[in-house]
Amino acid sequence: MIIEFCKLINIMNTWKLIQRRCYDLLSYKYSLVVILLAFTCIFIGTIHFGEVWLIWSKEKYAAVFHSFNDNILGRSYQKKLCQHVPIDIVYTWVNGSDPAFIKSLQKYVPVTDVNTAASRFNDKDELRYSLRSLEMYAPWVRHIYIVTNGQIPSWLDMDNQRMSLITHNDIFLNQNDLPTFSSPAIESHIHRIPGLSDKFLYFNDDVMLGAEIWPEDFITHAGGQKVYLAWWVPDCSDVCPWAWVGDGSCDLACNTTLCEFDGGDCENTLTSTNSELNDEEQDYPYKYLEGTGEKVKETLKMLNQLQLQNNPLHIGVRKALAATSLDDYALIKTARNQNLKEQTKTRNFKLKTDTPKLNITNQTGLDGTMLKTLLTKHINIYRSTRENRTVRRNHLKRIFNDDIINLIPSNSSVITNAYKYSEQWKLRTRRLDTYAESLLYVNKIYNQAYGFERRRVPVHMPHLIDKTIVESMQSKFVAEFRKTSSHRIRDSEDMQFAFSYFYFLTSEKETVQIGEVFDKFDTDKSGTWSDREIRTFLTKLHPLPLDYSLVVEFENVITNCSQNIKLPKVIETPPGERYIDSVLPTISKELIEKCETIAEKIHDKFGERKRYQHEIKKAGKIEIFEMLTSNVSLTVQLLDEIRRDPKKFICLNDDMDHHRLSENEIVRALLGDFYRSLYPMRSSFELPPQYRNRFTHRDELYEWRSNRAKARNLLLGLVVVLLCITIYHLFYHHIRRILRIRPLPALHV
Repeated sequence: MIIEFCKLINIMNTWKLIQRRCYDLLSYKYSLVVILLAFTCIFIGTIHFGEVWLIWSKEKYAAVFHSFNDNILGRSYQKKLCQHVPIDIVYTWVNGSDPAFIKSLQKYVPVTDVNTAASRFNDKDELRYSLRSLEMYAPWVRHIYIVTNGQIPSWLDMDNQRMSLITHNDIFLNQNDLPTFSSPAIESHIHRIPGLSDKFLYFNDDVMLGAEIWPEDFITHAGGQKVYLAWWVPDCSDVCPWAWVGDGSCDLACNTTLCEFDGGDCENTLTSTNSELNDEEQDYPYKYLEGTGEKVKETLKMLNQLQLQNNPLHIGVRKALAATSLDDYALIKTARNQNLKEQTKTRNFKLKTDTPKLNITNQTGLDGTMLKTLLTKHINIYRSTRENRTVRRNHLKRIFNDDIINLIPSNSSVITNAYKYSEQWKLRTRRLDTYAESLLYVNKIYNQAYGFERRRVPVHMPHLIDKTIVESMQSKFVAEFRKTSSHRIRDSEDMQFAFSYFYFLTSEKETVQIGEVFDKFDTDKSGTWSDREIRTFLTKLHPLPLDYSLVVEFENVITNCSQNIKLPKVIETPPGERYIDSVLPTISKELIEKCETIAEKIHDKFGERKRYQHEIKKAGKIEIFEMLTSNVSLTVQLLDEIRRDPKKFICLNDDMDHHRLSENEIVRALLGDFYRSLYPMRSSFELPPQYRNRFTHRDELYEWRSNRAKARNLLLGLVVVLLCITIYHLFYHHIRRILRIRPLPALHV
């Protein structure tokens, strides 16, 4: 008890001592100022430490703090998102009615160029409704970037923190390429936007969302990136489909520059392959049909009638002649109908199932029996020869070579079958637009880089783009993308962005090392192959059913290699790796790598793999792509069909006739009403209805903001100066007394 009482007394004495020292401290003149400064420093230090701790916590526990609520609405989508991939949106937009834009366009681009049509740059407020659809159906995106030539939409809220306006000057490496009015040139630089996410969605401003979308619509962990493909790339010429190019057989119709000389199939032929006329006065080359024989005259009569009437039947005839049963008229008719479908597909970029049937008698002047007889007579000449099927096929193609037949356009006034000069056939046009020509251009480049392939065009929908893949693609095709960037408007030698990107992604391969293949089949990670793992390896290496001789062959090869190859380290076979009757040696990774026979087979079978994981998807299930015409009734029907069954992605392109002004105004009004019916709610990216942006260009806005900041800083400076002067006058005497220098008293000795 006494001890506790003594402790209490000591504590009280200590407390009194602390109080006395505090009173002494407070009795000093500037003690309150010192205490105030000390508490201020402590408070600021605590806040700073808290911020540092919070930043560290967000980085360490990003899945809790940041993953699912970093989006344009700031809500958490943790229960709906299966994966977190920070994804931004990139739009390209232009206001074609801006006077400054029109002046610049007229300065750099000829007015007569088809790629400067008003519909190419006409703005119908699609971007406004696309942003509304984005908030409705994809609010999980992180940030919106709008790429323009500096123009600002009048309704856009420039103070929205989730939106940034990017100009071409911000992303173009070579400023001499500006100004540009070419979308492929702009698209080739959008991955250089500062702060853009590694994976982003590229939207055209005319693409709307009609249902909820998620990252899984574009990419999955298991399958990689999804590639949606639509119609086929146009054929290299009207008479040569891509399926004939590089098929191993010389097709003279394809042995042209446009068709890349049949992919090299005609390199070994002795026949002239320049597709030029050997005789300027004759319509048919190689002098094959020259002569006075009765059979030759009948064949010429048939071919001339087909040619004069521009009948597509001659292509079907040529296809039938290239088949096995060439004297079957039913096969000729089937080939003809199939060719009509291919021609329709080439014109419209879509394969239509309903094609008109031809009346052979009316269009050719010959009935079916006569046509069959003529063809059969001519074909029997070659069936009697000893030439193989490929040689016969090539001879027959020379007769019905479409590079010579039907070269006269349907609207031509020329009525003669002979050309005036040998280069005349090269002057014909295919009537393809710039977009289709650029697809053929990229297709040709990729044929040279990756081999001949019949390719499809990506669907007109938002595309998920990976910045690293774009950089790899542009580093491989530097000259082509530099040329694309230099074009003022769309050009036939543009690298079409989506087409180039997706076929680079699907075509790139990487080398697989033999050690990787060994580790793949070494499922138990023992460092050696067991008999069961060898069986699995052989099933992957050879077609099934697996023949016993292949197993014996492998065993003999690996046994010989084990006896002849000296390995630096001897590995014993782990227990349980061999069957009871097995005589195989220990199969290690070093043995497989040094056994040339096995290594070559592994390299041939598993030597390459896809560099980028992907899966191909067919078009038509999740997107709607339609062309708006000046026909009001058809437009109403189209919009009602979309209202009834909206897809995830909706795109309506302008294909209206600019001469029909009144109908076009009605169609635009119907389109605006359609957008308002689907997306009635104003998005957070729009100004209130009663407000409009004061400036139409970003440079004007930034200049105004700069002047405002300067005025604000000047005003703040004046306020600070006035405050200092006021304080000085109020405390003038106190300051003088504090700053006064007192002389030291003299010391008297």
